[in-house]
Amino acid sequence: MSASQITWLVFEIINYAAIILTSVGFLFQIVMILFFFLKEKKFPKSEKVARIAICIPGHNEAEVIGTTVRRMLEELDYPKDRYDVFVCAHNCTDETARLAEEAGAKVLVLDDPSQKTAGYPTDFLFKHVMKEELGYDFAIKFDADNIPDKNYLRAMNDAYQSGVEIARPFEASTNATQNTWTAVSAAYYIRDGRIACNFRERLHLDSILTGAGMMVSTKVMRECGGYDAYSRSDDTEFSLKRLCESKRIHYVADAIVYEDQPSSAKDTYARLSRMGNGINRVFWKHGFKLLGHFFVSGRWSNVDLFVQIMFVPLDVICFLWYPLYYIAYAICHIMNGFGQFAGQVLPWLGADAASAALASQNALLSLALMAGVVVLSFLVLYTAQTFLAIFLVKKKLGMKHIKGMKRGAFLSSLFMVFYGFCVIAGIFTNAGWAKVTRNQAAPAVEAPKEAEPPSQGDK
Repeated sequence: MSASQITWLVFEIINYAAIILTSVGFLFQIVMILFFFLKEKKFPKSEKVARIAICIPGHNEAEVIGTTVRRMLEELDYPKDRYDVFVCAHNCTDETARLAEEAGAKVLVLDDPSQKTAGYPTDFLFKHVMKEELGYDFAIKFDADNIPDKNYLRAMNDAYQSGVEIARPFEASTNATQNTWTAVSAAYYIRDGRIACNFRERLHLDSILTGAGMMVSTKVMRECGGYDAYSRSDDTEFSLKRLCESKRIHYVADAIVYEDQPSSAKDTYARLSRMGNGINRVFWKHGFKLLGHFFVSGRWSNVDLFVQIMFVPLDVICFLWYPLYYIAYAICHIMNGFGQFAGQVLPWLGADAASAALASQNALLSLALMAGVVVLSFLVLYTAQTFLAIFLVKKKLGMKHIKGMKRGAFLSSLFMVFYGFCVIAGIFTNAGWAKVTRNQAAPAVEAPKEAEPPSQGDK
């Protein structure tokens, strides 16, 4: 074989490996949608009432912190003497600490410019509330603009009393129908919660924590020394570390938290690129430890979640390798099949020029068919998943209809393409924290079946 033939063969082997890897990730999406009929898990109601610490790390959150704290203290359906709200003003240059204290929060201040990620104030808060003399059973971490459903604490308490020590909630949105960007972001979280997280919970698998509304028992805090995750994706890092300790991470479907979605391409890009950068670092630092732990624990969650966070390197394959490889592939076969070099560019395809040209034409036809099938499957899968997920949570979120969310569902597959682009950009540009625009006010905290939270489906 010539040098060019060997080079092309190596590229083909690499491409087949890439196809196998991406197919595995795609297969998981198909498996999950096949189990859409599984009802959401309901934890038994408990008469016991745990003592809860609500923890809010905040950096220059004067714009929202006062309203958030007051709502949590006044509107949550839980005995007022059984929970407290703590705010850590982290490297703030505004009135976050004062406004939080005036609203009724217990305020801690952490000033250290070398500590820039949300993991540091979260650790500061956890180390404070896990002290035995304070008597807290578990903590819930919220972002400064999160608004929990009024039954949130009761739902997490029921899970805790059932033996759950670490859990994530269902993430809804305060501004889902504000515009196209908020609609597709809101649809993404609805699909992730109702399809992916519900699938994992019902099959006794684990989920990945998110920064909005994660629950951690003080027992777990003491075992890991607080909150030992300081990366840009601290929630993912904390999750992988606990999974490598064989701890369970549950999904509590009845615990609903509303959060503000980015309303512009700029803000969406900032959020997703920062997340992509963080998860990429966490994957290479902890991902293979998670996979290796499968051979110790035998827990299929390790394989499942390894594949989930592997989407970052898979994005590199999808957005860099495939375009470069198949463009080169197409150019070579076009020249070999139709151009003036017919039968000469890829001589090993056939014994003569005519046979080689015909082989290239067939290869191009196969490539076009394959591309069509892949694109169609991608569009259908994500659109179907999203529509199905929205229909399944319609009653739960108090939506009378899904009119305002249709664009989010129809554009969900295109949003995933944009998502992948942002992740790639985050990896190669070292994306960091950037302030985003706050949008419309969050909804009053209502029980989802008693009233319709604003902006969930009517516009």
